[in-house]
Amino acid sequence: MANFEYIKKRLAQLESHRGTWEEHWQDILDYVMPRKAEVVSKREKGEKRTEVLFDSTAITANNLLAASLHGTLTSPSLQWFHLKLRSAELNQNRDVQLWLENSAKRMYDLFNESNFNTEVHELYLDLCSIGTGALFVEESKKGFAEGGIHFNTLHIKEFYIKENNDGRIDTVYRKYQLTARQAIQEFGEKNVGEKVVEAAKEKPDKEFNFIHAVEPTEDYERSMGKVKTKLPFYSCHICVEDKMTVREGGYSEFPYLVPRWSKATGEIYGRSPSYNALPDIKTLNKAVEIGLKAWAKAIDPPLLVTDDGVIGRVRMTPAGITVVRNEGSVRPLPIGSNWQITDMKENQLRTAIRQAYYSDQLQLQQGPQMTATEVQVRYELMQRLLGPTLGRFQSEFLNPLIERVFGIMLRAESLIPAPEVIQGQTVDVEYVGPLARSQRMEESIAIDRLYALAMQVGQIDPSIMDNINHDLAIRTRATLLGVPKTVLRGIEEVAEIREARAQQQQQAQEMAMQQQQAQTALTQNQAVKELGTPEAQQGAEQVEESARALGLVE
Repeated sequence: MANFEYIKKRLAQLESHRGTWEEHWQDILDYVMPRKAEVVSKREKGEKRTEVLFDSTAITANNLLAASLHGTLTSPSLQWFHLKLRSAELNQNRDVQLWLENSAKRMYDLFNESNFNTEVHELYLDLCSIGTGALFVEESKKGFAEGGIHFNTLHIKEFYIKENNDGRIDTVYRKYQLTARQAIQEFGEKNVGEKVVEAAKEKPDKEFNFIHAVEPTEDYERSMGKVKTKLPFYSCHICVEDKMTVREGGYSEFPYLVPRWSKATGEIYGRSPSYNALPDIKTLNKAVEIGLKAWAKAIDPPLLVTDDGVIGRVRMTPAGITVVRNEGSVRPLPIGSNWQITDMKENQLRTAIRQAYYSDQLQLQQGPQMTATEVQVRYELMQRLLGPTLGRFQSEFLNPLIERVFGIMLRAESLIPAPEVIQGQTVDVEYVGPLARSQRMEESIAIDRLYALAMQVGQIDPSIMDNINHDLAIRTRATLLGVPKTVLRGIEEVAEIREARAQQQQQAQEMAMQQQQAQTALTQNQAVKELGTPEAQQGAEQVEESARALGLVE
């Protein structure tokens, strides 16, 4: 009961701190992502949510920005990260290279085999619209070997957050609902309260409220005393109706990843491009609404009717007959709409909204084809525009994501045994997705240009190539291109191959020299044999035998 009271009290404090944000989120979601527009307002499942919408420019721009981030940061079709050690010397070790590459490949395969790509897209949509998203990363209840890892993107109305003194999210309280049947499946019948058990027998689909609290273990122990877990993060699920704890435990890594698009000083929740675009979005929707009314009047205009000029009533139906006393008794009312100005203002607003979401810069397909240079320039432009945001994504989302998944897989022994030499070493993440790779292509282009210049000068002075460390240039180029480590031979293996080749060349040179010496001696001895004494002829015959042994004569 004490646990329940502590969590309810802490949650109430977090709710009071978040209250001022909820109206903003509801306003934004109404216009940008209406399917999630239920922060303040409660809506039934399947209910219409586009009542205030008359234009979809903001929805399309938000989807484009989210899809661009998904494709460039966490692409499902291209491995977007590598692992490396902080020690540059150990990174050259062949066994270490193969282990790091194999581990990264296994992690990437897990992302594609799980529900990661579907959930991370929802996370990007939340970030682009309301500026704050949350992704829950947890090992399957059946165990990693059978169920792998499960990802779940939370709705903004569900979670409440707090930062530590470094500005990182380390506390998340989440409110969620489960039916009685689901609660027993999740926690077990022995761990839930009487109300849930009774409902599971008679009304299994009745919903109950639960709270999941995750915070640093030291924070919880400071208020509530020692707990069983030795892990750095304490976890507790409580049932609100039964006022009891249904599960306690801990996490080695923080399981909730909470990135923010940008953040003002002193604030906890993030802000997004939608905050800047919202006035234009509302204005455009109102302008389109007014324009539609004017359009309807222009197509079916109101009528001016002379008093007592119509016999009966005006018939507006097709082929309707209206009897009038004179020809001018009924005439349309001139509306006077200026469609040119209306279209111009609407286009200006649409352009402003697209610019707020970087749509023009992110659309790589502007024609039937784009050259590699044009694509490169687009990625560079994206990096300049989104540089601060991408840096925050890396520190608040990508790094904790890799750390969390790596930790789960390492504890589950799903990675190949690590070489002993890396014990106690720090493993870092290197991002090699399309955007990260484009940032490093300048180095690659510089190497290509250097070789082109050296080859031109080399036609005049071949010794100029001695200035280039070809081994280092090729390995650097391969790294920048993202070539797998298994394609390149290790430095030690290359040294062994070169040493063996040098020995073979030396043996061949020695053999050629012996053959040349024997050939010379054979020629000299032939002359001695023809002109010399019997003793000299006998010596020449011995030379011939030696040459025959070397295969110089038959």
